[in-house]
Amino acid sequence: MKQEFFVNNRQKYFQQVMDNSLSIFFSGRTFPKSADEDYPFEVDKNFYYLAGINQANVMLVITKKGQKIQETLFIEPNDEILSKWVGRKLTPEEASQQSGIEKVMYANEFNNFVFSLLNNSRYHTERIKNVYLNLERRNNGVYTNPALEFSKHFLRKQYPEVAIHNAYEIVIGLRMIKTPEEVALICESIKTTQAGIESLMAHSKAGLYEYQLEAYFDFAIKSDGQKDYAFKTIAGSGKNGAILHYVANNKVLENGDLVLFDLGSRTEFYVSDITRTFPVNGKFTARQKTVYQAVLDVNKKCIAFLKPGITWKEYNDFAKDLLTKAAFGLGLIKDEKELVKYYFHSIGHFTGLDTHDPGLNELALAKDMVLTVEPGLYVEEENLGIRIEDNVLITEDGAENLSERIIKEIPDIEKFMAASKK
Repeated sequence: MKQEFFVNNRQKYFQQVMDNSLSIFFSGRTFPKSADEDYPFEVDKNFYYLAGINQANVMLVITKKGQKIQETLFIEPNDEILSKWVGRKLTPEEASQQSGIEKVMYANEFNNFVFSLLNNSRYHTERIKNVYLNLERRNNGVYTNPALEFSKHFLRKQYPEVAIHNAYEIVIGLRMIKTPEEVALICESIKTTQAGIESLMAHSKAGLYEYQLEAYFDFAIKSDGQKDYAFKTIAGSGKNGAILHYVANNKVLENGDLVLFDLGSRTEFYVSDITRTFPVNGKFTARQKTVYQAVLDVNKKCIAFLKPGITWKEYNDFAKDLLTKAAFGLGLIKDEKELVKYYFHSIGHFTGLDTHDPGLNELALAKDMVLTVEPGLYVEEENLGIRIEDNVLITEDGAENLSERIIKEIPDIEKFMAASKK
């Protein structure tokens, strides 16, 4: 992504915060995995959206006074010895070039810089009265992040007179509307994922383990410019396809079963999130065809239903009503309350920098939002798990299926798989 993208994002953010304010964003930190290894670093996406830097222990500070914006980036200096072990960190010049922020300082200057803003000093005669922090919260008793800790252990104790505001929802609101550049990166990830899915279909056969078939998707991802996974691949065959977040992927593929793949790649952090279900041997049984077609019909009707102004409740209710009718027609239920046995998740979610992109769900859908359409029916007693998921862009008066080129019609799947076996 070009520097201008991040500059524009900060300008949009700047227009939404109060005057006489200070905003602080943290890139995040690494966590130990074992005695001698850390978990792979994953940058905070709100920080990345504003700064364009993918590096641990970086801080972005934005001040607003009148219509004057001051942006400062704080990075860790390079350690010559450590660089030999784990590689170099960004130099101030490189960080400035990526972010478009002229003023780059070292992390050990951060505390004094913030102190100078919150206190009367020769540099800032007017104290900052409002502080915005990226206060993401989760329903998890042990979850924390640098912004929550900074608020609790520093600001609340040292500056109780300062008003603390949550920048999280401001940035999330901006992220909901995708620019053409963002959509292009999502489409690039979808293209890579399509190649991976086609490789899975081409190599599918009974006797392989789920993880062995999954490896063909892995190869496609790694081969296409060393792209990364959007999330851990779900590869559920037979009864395992009825487990929503099944990731063990260790069952032998059996002749006559379906296999459900929920997977995706990401390009510069922008993800695809696609689900396709196909027969291990390339040929649907009569019952599999009937259930699959029912899910596919819901998938296509939901895409046609989407447009600006639709609420998430209306979207979910529409899909649930269709799936209820499908379940009745398939002889799965006799009462609509029984649907939860066969369909137990939401019809979709926002997607973008995160697979499950956070969003303000009280807002109606609007042009340039990107979301998933993923109906499913999970009939464990019949060894069936079927989900069909596409990524959709909300347009001015409808929706565009960004993943429409990934085959999902029964004749197309059977034809493709038959041809690949020759």
